Amino acid sequence: MAERSNDQDSAPRVAFTAALAQLRRRLPDVSDEVLARRASGIALPSGRRIAVNARRLGEWINGRSVPRDFEQVHALVQAVETAAGGSATGQSLQRWRQLWRAAHEQQRAPARTPQATTPVAELVVGRPPSDAASLRERPELAEAIDDALRDDAVRQVLLTGPGGSGKSQLAAAAFHRARGGGGLFAWVSASSRQSLLAGYARVWRAVSGGALDRPATAGRAAHPDGYGHDEETQADLLVAWLRTTPQPWLVVLDDADDPADLDGLWPIGEHGRSIVTTRRRDAMVLRPTARVVRVGMFTGPESVDYLRNRLSLDPAAGHGEPPPDAELAGLAAALGHFPLALSQAAAFLIDTGTGVAAYRRLLDDERERLADLFPPSSPADGHDRTVASTWQLAAQRAAALAKPGTAQRLLELVALLAPVGVPQELLLTGAARARIGADRREALAALRALHRLSLLTHDSATVAMHALVQRAVRESVPDAELPGLARAAADALDEAWAAPDGGLPVAALYDSLLALHRAVGELLWHGGMHPVLRRLGEHLMAVGRTAAARDALDDLVRQAHTRLGGEHRDSVFLAAQRAQAVGELGDPAAAHADLTRLRADAERLLGPDDPDTLWIRLHQALQPFELGAPAATYDEMVPLLAHASAVLGDDHALTLQARRYVALCRGMSGDAAGARDGFTALADELARRRGPAHPDTVSTLSDLGRWIGEAGDAELAVQTYQRAVEGLVAVHGPLHHDTLTARHNLAYWRGLAGQPAAAVADFGVATQDAERALGPRHPTTLTFRTNLAYWTGLADDPAAGMAALAELQAVVEQVFGHAHPRALRTRQLHAQLRHRGGDVAGAVGELTAVLADMRAVQSDDHLRTGEAAQLLASWTVTSHDAATSP
Repeated sequence: MAERSNDQDSAPRVAFTAALAQLRRRLPDVSDEVLARRASGIALPSGRRIAVNARRLGEWINGRSVPRDFEQVHALVQAVETAAGGSATGQSLQRWRQLWRAAHEQQRAPARTPQATTPVAELVVGRPPSDAASLRERPELAEAIDDALRDDAVRQVLLTGPGGSGKSQLAAAAFHRARGGGGLFAWVSASSRQSLLAGYARVWRAVSGGALDRPATAGRAAHPDGYGHDEETQADLLVAWLRTTPQPWLVVLDDADDPADLDGLWPIGEHGRSIVTTRRRDAMVLRPTARVVRVGMFTGPESVDYLRNRLSLDPAAGHGEPPPDAELAGLAAALGHFPLALSQAAAFLIDTGTGVAAYRRLLDDERERLADLFPPSSPADGHDRTVASTWQLAAQRAAALAKPGTAQRLLELVALLAPVGVPQELLLTGAARARIGADRREALAALRALHRLSLLTHDSATVAMHALVQRAVRESVPDAELPGLARAAADALDEAWAAPDGGLPVAALYDSLLALHRAVGELLWHGGMHPVLRRLGEHLMAVGRTAAARDALDDLVRQAHTRLGGEHRDSVFLAAQRAQAVGELGDPAAAHADLTRLRADAERLLGPDDPDTLWIRLHQALQPFELGAPAATYDEMVPLLAHASAVLGDDHALTLQARRYVALCRGMSGDAAGARDGFTALADELARRRGPAHPDTVSTLSDLGRWIGEAGDAELAVQTYQRAVEGLVAVHGPLHHDTLTARHNLAYWRGLAGQPAAAVADFGVATQDAERALGPRHPTTLTFRTNLAYWTGLADDPAAGMAALAELQAVVEQVFGHAHPRALRTRQLHAQLRHRGGDVAGAVGELTAVLADMRAVQSDDHLRTGEAAQLLASWTVTSHDAATSP
């Protein structure tokens, strides 16, 4: 709590800040973000790279804090010197080290109470919690607290965070660091109005006894305001004394979770500071002179360090040797780095002799109750509640801030969804509000009530709740209530997914569906399969995770057959989804056979007009396309489009899909202009009906770009793809399958528009992202790698491109088979690079063999077959002319 008393005291920090500011001025045109990124990329002499945060950089330059490690300073200096064309010398770095060390030592000096003009005694009242058995310093949070206590403008430090996150331990550490300069140091429980009054009264009795004053006359109270006759009066006297005393003081109000309890009792005074620990983070605790320090979970290294040190105290645990760090890291991750959970888990391991691996198995078993895994008999360090119970008091407080019953029911609903990233609008769907028993305004009030008590985090767009708190809440739901809760969550997800505006992030909905399926998957089959389960395979295939979709559908098909029988609607539809995945994974012939059989089953069981029957028919018709026969698919798709339009309407998703495939098949059959016109009409119609930013609209724009290019306008194709990529990034993000495909195609048409170097650069980035998002052997990734190799050969080095294509050919044939159109395309591109490299005869021979295989697989009317035939004819004419020229 120390104030900077004079310029000399602050000189080291001021000198360091001034030097940093001077260094920063050398790069006036570079933003803090760019400079921080450059510093993070600097390899230090040790070989390490140290992360530098742009926000922290601003704090250092403005003098609000000092870097914790000199390596951050070293990286920053080197980044500036490098950008300025120089290099940091050993001598200059030594000077920087001296400046940093002096400032750092001043920074680490403990906060002290403001010094009175004359020396005073020190009075400590109250009992902070004992240090944890393996106390974590959490230096960044400690530094933030001390900085706030030193700041003249701050009178109160507010430590907010969930119960069990370590707020009291941090406050206790700051309390002890601040002592030593005299004055009053009081620790008061603020968990209720009564405990607060009792604590204040106790402090006043100590103060009025004269411990901080000159010796008093025997027989009467030392303080002129008197002793007071009850706790209310004594609390009032203390509050008045804090306002007027010239003596320094620090008051900690621990566990202040109902701000109404503090009405009239806030510690305020010119010469003192207070620290308040609370779950609350709403307007009632946010005061003009307060600084908020948010306390969350441990970092990964802090968690491992805590467990290692805590378990090493047990003589029976490997003779003082804790388990390997990797094992501890796994346990810490399973506990969500929750300080209270880590503390209780360590106590349980020591008390019961259970090994870490065995405890992990118990923790992963949803049949185990948290009350048994975190029992009161193995208490946490300095905490009187357990993981299983710590949320309950906060839930009771939240219930009082919203319409009766709504906060609890909303809490239970969130407990079934993903721990992070739950869209707010998912919790405001009709299905969710029906379960909560609230209109939109009341549901939002309940959501904010839970946020105010730190039971969840609501940032106006998304909601997050710690996974262990979710599990504890789920376990509190009566068994009779759980099926209805599970169905409400599934109904809300299905409603959000089907929203016509497509405004919610589908990836976030999928994460919540996975969480729901893991938590209560069995209940989603009560009364039949819940329709939301159809979304699992659909989403995974949409984002390119086709193998994962097949595996998930294998499980769902087995369950459907067991529970519903093989001729139930859902059994047939799930089997068709699985066949679709098999086709996309490189076996369209098997997929076509399965879908032909399933179409017959669907027409017999559901009728030819049923949407599920039409969906199966559409995907059956697509398999010849994958086998290289677009004309056959076109012949099937045209009558299907007419049927779907008549039965389902022009705006139905399946009708729009059929229109898309009709246009695509026209293009792949050689009518590029017809495909362009078809996609133009579809894109314009979608923009009118659903808006230009709708996912369906921007996806169709991506299709349109290709056929504009195929019809002969590469420049306009590039412009169209640029618009499509911007839209897809905004809708889906940069790593979504559709976005990756559009980025790849933009690079392709840039190359054809005469920008081969830019195309290679774009292909390289898109390929790296595809490998990261989808894996190196995914069909989409293989397409990207193929075109990267080809355009590398075109732009720079034909031999290098040919070598890369030859290496890829083996992988492509393993994934798709020797005769698959993609394998034939790779061979065609290899022949083209061979021709470009000067081996005309070899290229002609290779392309002749490829064309023969194409005609056997794809027929002559396929776009790629025609392209290869024209190319071979031009090579043959050219080589003949060269041979006959004089």
